[in-house]
Amino acid sequence: MDDMIKEYSDGYIELKFGPRWKYIAAARGFIQNFIAISIEDKGKADKIAMAASELLENAVKYASGEETQLFVYVFPETGGIKIAVINQATPKAAETLTEIYKKISQKPPMEAYIEQMKEAATREDGKSQLGLARIRYEAAAEIDLSVSDNSEIQITLSVN
Repeated sequence: MDDMIKEYSDGYIELKFGPRWKYIAAARGFIQNFIAISIEDKGKADKIAMAASELLENAVKYASGEETQLFVYVFPETGGIKIAVINQATPKAAETLTEIYKKISQKPPMEAYIEQMKEAATREDGKSQLGLARIRYEAAAEIDLSVSDNSEIQITLSVN
């Protein structure tokens, strides 16, 4: 992540771990506690921890490499939080994620979430594909997605 962000934040954490389901609950608890001691709004801390957990679940579910990276930066003076999750994915998973990102980014958060829920209800493959729309709506987060040529995915959330 950008060293400039580190310089302007009052606190940050960086975690790297193998993509294993068993680590997600522990990471979520840690993130929630870290944010809760950094900002006054506990409800906001809960929503952001949910969003980070959702991103980590997706990173584990679609990982093709052995490392997931998580960055959390807090800006207590503004109440802002920035979270990034980076992992390696298959080209197909990266393509699917890019399509979902483009679709949900074109509409207001609530409208995109409702549309994804309707679509999820009719899917027969067992996949909901609700994660990004849910995060964007429930956590009131701006989402940025970048995919490198080798299918490394970085999803960054910014919450003010």
